[in-house]
Amino acid sequence: MAEYEASLLEIIKEHAVGLTGELNRDTPIADLGIDSFSVVEIIYEIEEKLNVEVPFNANENPFGDMTTVGDLLDALDKLIQKK
Repeated sequence: MAEYEASLLEIIKEHAVGLTGELNRDTPIADLGIDSFSVVEIIYEIEEKLNVEVPFNANENPFGDMTTVGDLLDALDKLIQKK
């Protein structure tokens, strides 16, 4: 995961308008200030850069039970491992 974790963090950081400190695995998702449009952009960038399909339903919370950036990175890792 380390080989693409930096790429994922960079993608997230580009859209994290509410981020005031350093972005890391312990950063709460709620602190990122990511709106629904940014979520779509992040998903598109992840799919493009990592060649993985991210299942997304616009009518549901895209983060589910995830509370930290680490939770999000782990979920993306599982998707990447499946491909």
